[in-house]
Amino acid sequence: MSQPLQRIAHKVHKIFIPSLHDETRLEARVGVNYVDDQKSVKAIIIAHPYGPLGGNFYNNVVVTVEQYFQDKGYLTIAFNFRGCGKSKGRTSWSGEPECEDYKTMLEFLSKSGRIGENSILQIPKISDVTIIGYSYGSLIASSLASSSSQFTLPTSYVLINYPLSVIWFLTFFRSSTYLNYLQTLLASTSHVLFIYGDSDQFTGVSKYKQWVEDNKAVENPLWSVIELKGTDHFYTFQNMEDKLIKALDEWINNV
Repeated sequence: MSQPLQRIAHKVHKIFIPSLHDETRLEARVGVNYVDDQKSVKAIIIAHPYGPLGGNFYNNVVVTVEQYFQDKGYLTIAFNFRGCGKSKGRTSWSGEPECEDYKTMLEFLSKSGRIGENSILQIPKISDVTIIGYSYGSLIASSLASSSSQFTLPTSYVLINYPLSVIWFLTFFRSSTYLNYLQTLLASTSHVLFIYGDSDQFTGVSKYKQWVEDNKAVENPLWSVIELKGTDHFYTFQNMEDKLIKALDEWINNV
């Protein structure tokens, strides 16, 4: 006799979460598949490109990646950094408040939808979380490796088109701080997908290859480094997004 099908109710919640940095209200989009008798789910958090240049959680790469994971049954969070979308505040010079904004989302998951003593949203128990960032978002996402001991959830990372050549511009000349975050991630026990296009307008492919070689990233068994042929920084065309999702899918199925 066949087993009854599980009932799945997909819901997207728009909520505001106070930042751990200074309680600035951050706009977040939480996608959940509610399943009968569900014990735990995997989750992802994804961060968008630089706000002052038009980045927000409606970015094409953010939405494409978010939808991919939602279709796989993950709980998803896309959020707007301070000063972007309906989030309050303004973009910082250093990126430090934004690092705390990202930690806020991870704590939200770690504490089952709670911030402090307040229950913001009822969500399933989370088994593990993939920390994802695209462009500026990947810069900020990498910082979480330096504070992973604060959180209880197992984590992996996806860094998409990490802006190696323009860190100085995005962080007011604090490049060394963020490169140190990458070093911490290299030394961590987390699985990492480091992915970039060979036609990136901000970081030349030779710069990516040199960093990978200098840091022996391909020799690290926990790291997967993927160069997407014929792909630019913005994933301008559908086939570029398709290449990204194919690479992401292969990685997810083998982690």
